Amino acid sequence: MLKRVLKWVAALFFAIAVVSFSNAFLAYHVSRFPGVQFGKYYEYSGVVNVHTTYSDGSAGYEDIGRLCDAMGIHFAIITDVNTVQPILDSLDARWGMTLIIPAVEISANSGAERYLVVGDSVPHLPDSGRSLSAVLQDASRKGDIVVLAHSMQNGPGIHAQNNEAVTFNGIEFYNFDSGWKEMLNVFGINKLLGAYFAYSIDPSSLNYVLQYPSRRMEDFDRLNRSRRIVGLGTLGARSNIDMGGRNRWHFPSYESMFNLVHTVIVTRTPYNALYRHDRELTLNAIRNGNMYVAFSGLEEARGFLFTATSGNTEAIMGDSLRLQAGTTIGISLPDSTGVETQVVKDGKVIAVYRNAGSISMAVDMPGVYRVQVFQKRTMLPFFMKRLYPWILSNPIYIYKN
Repeated sequence: MLKRVLKWVAALFFAIAVVSFSNAFLAYHVSRFPGVQFGKYYEYSGVVNVHTTYSDGSAGYEDIGRLCDAMGIHFAIITDVNTVQPILDSLDARWGMTLIIPAVEISANSGAERYLVVGDSVPHLPDSGRSLSAVLQDASRKGDIVVLAHSMQNGPGIHAQNNEAVTFNGIEFYNFDSGWKEMLNVFGINKLLGAYFAYSIDPSSLNYVLQYPSRRMEDFDRLNRSRRIVGLGTLGARSNIDMGGRNRWHFPSYESMFNLVHTVIVTRTPYNALYRHDRELTLNAIRNGNMYVAFSGLEEARGFLFTATSGNTEAIMGDSLRLQAGTTIGISLPDSTGVETQVVKDGKVIAVYRNAGSISMAVDMPGVYRVQVFQKRTMLPFFMKRLYPWILSNPIYIYKN
């Protein structure tokens, strides 16, 4: 009897593994390479939170620069852990069309607290004479962007970690490194293994592990009701898994991760190929929240736009707008299929549109408005459909007349 049960259990796990492996291939990638100009706006895609050999990554600055340029990435923010040496070495440069912006990831309390600090200053690091709070307050005072990083995206909320007592003006909507590690549980491990086994045949199978960061978005909405917080999509890319001793596994590759998640800035003026100008334009857009997060591993999202119009004034993501009679929000999407667009106000979904490429919606209440877009993909068994996150916008703040 026991042998029969064990055989059935083994057969069940084998069937689940086969289905999980097959599903990974169904999380396909659609290639799309539009221009950077979109009407009167310009959009530039970047990768954020990349590690190099200055800390725990497996590639150098030159390698990252050449790869980003070959892939058509407009900017890369490199955040090596607890070192400002790349900033001191003046490694800010342009590799072809790609801006390389050195920054730092501050890791404290044995990695339990992590923050990205991006800006024009050389930030201090926590030591015996400086607390983490003092370091971040100093960076914020100097105008740097301080981003809460690496917290579990569907685990305990930000408030449960006592992070709100620390100065930060941005959070990671999604961090790929944290995202796949969250799947190391009894329910997610098979799905994770399916994607990673399929990876050797088709790197786009990493799309299969994407999950909507529900807890992180709840935190983001809650924080934005009391103060402005910007959201970025990041990678934690190091392509360097410690296997013990001197053994390292360079997986997943930088290239596969650079295809997966982008922070896309929206500007009213274009890059002009001068490094300082384009760097300032990029950092100002991030600082002001003029951006959205795109899960480009599913499909390139450049061309998405979220605006609000009141009278003769048009606001983009990150802007504020005064509510008047006739105020509307507008949403434009690249052509695609199986798309569900949700309008979120003060943390609650107030409207859902399906397969609508252009949306106009009247607004008669003040609030914090953002947009999230999902793609429906067919999954085995029974060809069920699952919603994958595709686009997460920063908010537009509409205030009373």
